[in-house]
Amino acid sequence: MEWTTIAATSLGAIIAMGSTILIENKKDRRGAASEWRSNRRELYGAFLATLTQVRSELQLIILNSAQPESERMTAARQAFAKCYELRYQLEVFAPRSVVEPALIYFRSMRQLRDAAIAGLQDGDTEYERIFPEVMAALESTRNAMRQDMGTDKLASE
Repeated sequence: MEWTTIAATSLGAIIAMGSTILIENKKDRRGAASEWRSNRRELYGAFLATLTQVRSELQLIILNSAQPESERMTAARQAFAKCYELRYQLEVFAPRSVVEPALIYFRSMRQLRDAAIAGLQDGDTEYERIFPEVMAALESTRNAMRQDMGTDKLASE
């Protein structure tokens, strides 16, 4: 009779230990997924906020037609320099479905920077071509980020 008690106790301990390990493993995975999602949310927000700020600064440079060329070039390059760090972070941490539209947005912003340096003015044909491309690229990037984060799915639950 003693061996059945020992066997039952051992079996119960093994089941309890296995359950505990399984539950802890699930908690760890859930915590890691939550942290990863939070980090991406911060990165995506920083990327969009920085490029939006740079777009506003470039538009102000374009509107200030009296600014000398050397000052315009310096101001445009300084404004755009902030974008590189976030671009590289995005390329490393985001999935390809987000990186591709984000790079298109980044490159369209670089075109806007070059246009500001060249002295393009609001209302010029080239400006009227570039600016809608920038806004379309922003929309595409934002949609890719929302899809990656599952934002629309969360809102409907």
